[in-house]
This record gives sequence, structure tokens and C-alpha cells, in this order.
Amino acid sequence: MRIEIELDGTDPPVGRVSGRDQPLPFSGWIDLLAVLSDIIETTRDEDGDLGARAQPELGEDV
Repeated sequence: MRIEIELDGTDPPVGRVSGRDQPLPFSGWIDLLAVLSDIIETTRDEDGDLGARAQPELGEDV
């Protein structure tokens, strides 16, 4: 998985996170963490584990 964070400002952090279809905007640390959490949650399987589909080149033991 590749996640890119583009910053427009740093105090508070403002910008966009790219990791799925469309870049997701954020404003502030809590919003940034929520966006990152949302992106990571979409890669989890039904047991809550980050599965091989998140990084298929690493195989099933990930």
C-alpha cells in the first residue's frame, strides 16, 4: 500500500491524503489521523487483519 500526504500548511496541518481512488482532504491532526484510519480500514479483511490483498506482492503470510 502506498499513502501520499500532500501538505498545503503545517500549523495546523492542512492538505490531502492519496491512498485510494480520490485524494481525501484533511485539516488538523485529528482529521489527518481519521483519514489515514479510513484508508487503512478499507484494506483489512473480515477478521480485522491487514491481509495479503493490501500488499499482494508479499504473499499470504503478511
